[in-house]
Amino acid sequence: MSWGIAILLLSLLGSRGNKGSFQKLQFLAHAVRIVEGRDDVRALLQGKLRTSDISVRVEPWLNRAVSYAHALKLISVDRGKSVSLTDKGVEIANAIAHDTEMLSEERAFLFEVAPKLTEGLVTKIWRMEDLL
Repeated sequence: MSWGIAILLLSLLGSRGNKGSFQKLQFLAHAVRIVEGRDDVRALLQGKLRTSDISVRVEPWLNRAVSYAHALKLISVDRGKSVSLTDKGVEIANAIAHDTEMLSEERAFLFEVAPKLTEGLVTKIWRMEDLL
């Protein structure tokens, strides 16, 4: 569960305004797990793949990570639709982000793609709408 909470916090830290929708977080949670998933998202953002070429799944561990992070007061949940870092969450996320020995590949991926994933793009990905 600590891996899941760390991924959640890094996903939010890398996102605009330190917040994101559950759709965005689910997409990042699925993509970050394996090299192929990360490569596919990078290819999508570079225009090499279409949204219909990307596999999207709901990751059950993310809901548990959200519940634990919320109980620890690291995040706040807005009407069940979006999640944002609290001040304490930003502090912990920054500590994880600055530890060069921890989650280096995941961190690099999340900080590269999370800011580029707008809510509009995430919606298109989940609906498998082609961008091109």
